Amino acid sequence: MKDSSHAILIIDDEIENLKAIERTLAEIVTVHTTTSGEEGLEIVKKEAIQLVICDQRMPEMTGIDFLKELRRTHPDIIRIVLTGYTDVEDLIEAINEVGLYRYITKPWDNRELQLTVKRALEHFDLLAHNLRLTEELKRMNEELEKTVSKRTLELKEANKKLENLALIDELTQIGNSRFFWKQLKSEMERAARYKHPVSLLLIDVDHFKNYNDEFGHAAGDRALILVANTLKKNMRNTDFLSRYGGEEFVAILPETKKREALDMAERIRKAMTQKNFPYKIRKKKSGGLTISVGISCYLEDYKGKDAKKLAIKADQALYRAKQKGRNTVSE
Repeated sequence: MKDSSHAILIIDDEIENLKAIERTLAEIVTVHTTTSGEEGLEIVKKEAIQLVICDQRMPEMTGIDFLKELRRTHPDIIRIVLTGYTDVEDLIEAINEVGLYRYITKPWDNRELQLTVKRALEHFDLLAHNLRLTEELKRMNEELEKTVSKRTLELKEANKKLENLALIDELTQIGNSRFFWKQLKSEMERAARYKHPVSLLLIDVDHFKNYNDEFGHAAGDRALILVANTLKKNMRNTDFLSRYGGEEFVAILPETKKREALDMAERIRKAMTQKNFPYKIRKKKSGGLTISVGISCYLEDYKGKDAKKLAIKADQALYRAKQKGRNTVSE
């Protein structure tokens, strides 16, 4: 039965040999023929050829020269050479160089020739199938790597978002106490390395319990949001603001001396007195809320490595501010 899915090319400058091989193989496969290697190279450019049978001795371009070029341009094509008995030794030296599948000596047996071609085409199909599987596996691996890389990146981003969420105060959307301690330790380490000051502002909303009791927790939450926004607007981009807990806030001022921190704290205190809160406290003629601020400074008040001790210094200063009657700044 003829195989119409494959095509072979026969090259021989002797017409009788060419026709004889064509008759024998045309029974089983589609056959193309030519008498020169140059024309053979043109045919393989235009036709889907799976196997080439080439005579070893040809004028101009020899069979070996043709097969060398064929291997360079079409390495997948199966290569078979026809040779006389006397030329076998010369051919053996070139077998590896041209990547020869097999050689057939003249005169040939027709049935053996047909069987050789069938097996060679099966070999071609097997190699092609393996190549497709390899390419498919390579493609699947690349897609898997892309998927894994994408998922890994998504996981990193998700973890980063979770980490950021864990450092953000849900109500005011500024840093929480966990963020504050993490950042303060980092800034103190950097300050110790470069001998720079770091100032700390501990801020408490005055009489906030009274505000909550009179207007309710919802109004209290809105007031805290307004306090946080006011503090943020009156600080530098390089400062770090956090909600310390309840109605207390804390600000880290990198590379800031105490005198500069006092000026900033006073500016913030005045800005708070000018804010209109959602509900005014009726007992106060001025209305609204005020803040008290305690200040400590690394290198001026404390030179150690314990961040908690610097915070204690600020807390002590805040206590003094409240003792003075609130709505004031103390160091």
